[in-house]
Amino acid sequence: MVLQQTVFLIQAVLFNMNNKRERRLRKSAPTLRSALALYVVEIASQKNSIKQAKSLERIWNSTRLASRTIASIKNLDLHQIMDEWLETLAPSTVCRRVAMISHMYTIARKKWGFDWIPNPVELVQLPAVDDARDRRLFDHMRLRGVSEDECPRNELDWIINATRSAQLPTILWLAVETAMRRAEITRIERQHIDLTRDTIYIPITKNREPRIVPLSPWAKYVLRLYLHGRPRRGPIFTLDPDGVTKAFIRARTKAKENYHALCAKYGRRPQPAYFDDLRFHDMRHEATSRLANVYQIHQLAKITGHKDPKMLLRYYHPDGYDLSRILAKSELGRRQLDYIRTITQQEDRLAA
Repeated sequence: MVLQQTVFLIQAVLFNMNNKRERRLRKSAPTLRSALALYVVEIASQKNSIKQAKSLERIWNSTRLASRTIASIKNLDLHQIMDEWLETLAPSTVCRRVAMISHMYTIARKKWGFDWIPNPVELVQLPAVDDARDRRLFDHMRLRGVSEDECPRNELDWIINATRSAQLPTILWLAVETAMRRAEITRIERQHIDLTRDTIYIPITKNREPRIVPLSPWAKYVLRLYLHGRPRRGPIFTLDPDGVTKAFIRARTKAKENYHALCAKYGRRPQPAYFDDLRFHDMRHEATSRLANVYQIHQLAKITGHKDPKMLLRYYHPDGYDLSRILAKSELGRRQLDYIRTITQQEDRLAA
């Protein structure tokens, strides 16, 4: 009995000591605001997404967790913040915000010496994200009896005709023809363009691995016209990625207004799908789907910069007509067509 009481006493003393040590360590941990500031300076500044990181930092600093130490934040605290965000935001947006916090905790544990602080995100159930898109450009826009000059056949021409930006048309064509990302296009420098070999060298990419992108004949033609009379070195565009998005949205809105005005002029009902939910990043989807008819998947990955074939497949959205043409031009398709011609000729001879 005495021995058992002694054991209980020792356990109580150790528990109190551990609690005191834990409280002392908690007080020594930085606040979320301080940790995020250090994270942005040391980690995010070395990446291409520094502007996004600063934006996420401001978002987290506006929450009630900002003044708390990172050791005191639990998974339930994050769940409460996430539930509030999910009332108005998409799951993908919430996941991006939480992902930054998770990486910050990883850095704090591995690099800043706070290995005793658990990562609360590991115990968080993230919302399911389904952000795959299959939006392709409409390229059969017609109004019966209206010429192509007055009614362009595809959305891209409408948008290019509607923009007031001198740079956006070239940027759009490069996006559709090369599958380059928005930031990659805006960072193009003249010395990285080789119009003799029909290539563009991209030294800074999203995955931090440089690559060379081939230019289609049309992309080369558009670039040659755009570069005429411009400096031989330095950036060829002054628009930054955000500026490209804003210019695209303005042009898309104006193009939709012009299309509806043309429909009203001829008494036609406009197609609601035209220009609806079209984003600049969809140009990359469009380009990847087109280039997939030209290159094998391992070659296409070198052009688009995808490391994971699964991610590449998310960008490849062929329509049924594309796939039927590929099948018809394949060896199997040619053999079948030859066989059909043989049968048809035999039937014609018998009929004669």
